Amino acid sequence: MADPAAPAAAAAQGLARPAARPPARATRATLVDVAAAAGTSASTVSRVLHGGAGVTDELSERVRRAARELGYSVNRQARTLRRGKDTAIGVAVEDFTIPFFGRIVARVEQAAHERGYGVVITCAGSGRSEEEAVEPLLSRSVAGLVVATGTAGAPEGYLAALAEELPVVQVDAPAPSTYSDTVGIDNEAAGRLLTEHLLARGHRRVLFVGSGPAATTVQLRRRGYEAAMRQAGLEPRSTWLGYLPSETAERAVAVLRELTDPAGPSGPDGAITAVLSGVARVTMGLASAMARLGLRDLAYAAVDDLAGADAFSPPLTVLEQDVEAIGTRAAELLFARIDGDRRPPVHEQVPLRLIERGSGELPPRPAAAAAAPVAVPVAEGGAAAAS
Repeated sequence: MADPAAPAAAAAQGLARPAARPPARATRATLVDVAAAAGTSASTVSRVLHGGAGVTDELSERVRRAARELGYSVNRQARTLRRGKDTAIGVAVEDFTIPFFGRIVARVEQAAHERGYGVVITCAGSGRSEEEAVEPLLSRSVAGLVVATGTAGAPEGYLAALAEELPVVQVDAPAPSTYSDTVGIDNEAAGRLLTEHLLARGHRRVLFVGSGPAATTVQLRRRGYEAAMRQAGLEPRSTWLGYLPSETAERAVAVLRELTDPAGPSGPDGAITAVLSGVARVTMGLASAMARLGLRDLAYAAVDDLAGADAFSPPLTVLEQDVEAIGTRAAELLFARIDGDRRPPVHEQVPLRLIERGSGELPPRPAAAAAAPVAVPVAEGGAAAAS
């Protein structure tokens, strides 16, 4: 049995006991660990460590101190030294549950398999930012990245810093990039063309519906919608339904009940006659709400096609983007860079195709129809030629 007087005796003889060491970390520290230790957000940590602006000196020092104490490092040098042996690529997507992203991943994975590469996938869902989705990929020594998060808020210079270390291809980026290849569609044109299609059918009160302001692609589509409405001398009206499928249908019911009621606050001259869905994640919620409210005569059109859209009542009119072509091209661009292509970054857009199935061709509802149709400029070759 240990002598309880031993510690005191050791102290009396001037013998110092070694300080207890903190237990070794079982796993490598992550960006989220640093954020918790510094008392800030993961996006702020990423901004500091990647040289972004807008952070105070005091907070920057706190973040760097936490990173040092936790042993956090992106380990760029080691990743560079291993580059020749990398046998996987990373893919960061916004949401696994949305078919668009699943189709992108399927094409990238197919191209990777043909070249003997594996694919590591992360998701920016559940409130995670783009950099939080990408960060776990960096510890896997991937040969390149396909980033398809569609979200705003990544710190300035974040992907630019990564692109200096390994190839990066952005899917549906909001604008051409000076540091990485991008491939997608003209999102602003998508919103404008689909709005013009509805206006050409006599609609004057068209509601744009999106998921939320953090979705950069949806913001661009709304911008195109607003431009078309204002060019026709009409007032844009838009609303957000949220990002969770469990939220969108209930919110859509409340919105549509109020905005389609001729006896409601807007009156018969203010009730909407058409709805434009700017993103697939709210399209089903809107369709469910319209069915529950019996709004079979409300015109409805959406960006992005859905499986079973032709079974809607009436069948759904959509502006389709060739998702498979986007995924295939993103993979081709990435592997070209991995193989040594050093051309300046390219910005490629795939064409859009208008599929008229009936819902977007309905005339204005009789109870709220406009006195006269609006003259709308149509793209050369007609609305269908906008594809």
